[in-house]
Amino acid sequence: MDNLALRFVRWGAGLLILGLATGYGPLGHYLMGGAIPSCPTAPVHGHTILLGWVGMTLFGLVYRVLPHWASGKPPALGVARAHFYLSVVGALGNWANGTFGYAILSFLHPGFYYEPDMATLRLWFSISGVFLTLYGLGCVLFLWVVVRSTAYRAESSASEPESP
Repeated sequence: MDNLALRFVRWGAGLLILGLATGYGPLGHYLMGGAIPSCPTAPVHGHTILLGWVGMTLFGLVYRVLPHWASGKPPALGVARAHFYLSVVGALGNWANGTFGYAILSFLHPGFYYEPDMATLRLWFSISGVFLTLYGLGCVLFLWVVVRSTAYRAESSASEPESP
């Protein structure tokens, strides 16, 4: 479980850098006078950092302490691995659709975002929805692993100090 926990944290760190770098696109948009209307790729920066760095790092840290909380059942490593791959595909897919997907659709349908072409907007958002759903399925697997392998310990008496 330690290696998988470390893999989550390392990917989280990498996705942090990717998310920060992605912020330069909207920044350039705003610096070039495009503050109104807003930049359509701006949310990609935040979602990459939240799903990638925050989510992946927290998953890794929980998996690191999970054996300490185990209730006798070993954590389901195979399910945790599936969670990892779903999370990576979900986070990277959402990032790729937000940046490259937007660029491709903008090339095929110029101005689809600014002069709403609803069919193209629905396609763009639907692709993101697929990747967010994959990430969400990974989160459901995470919940399953945590609930399956943990249990609350019996309360200690008032005279005994709790250990950390």
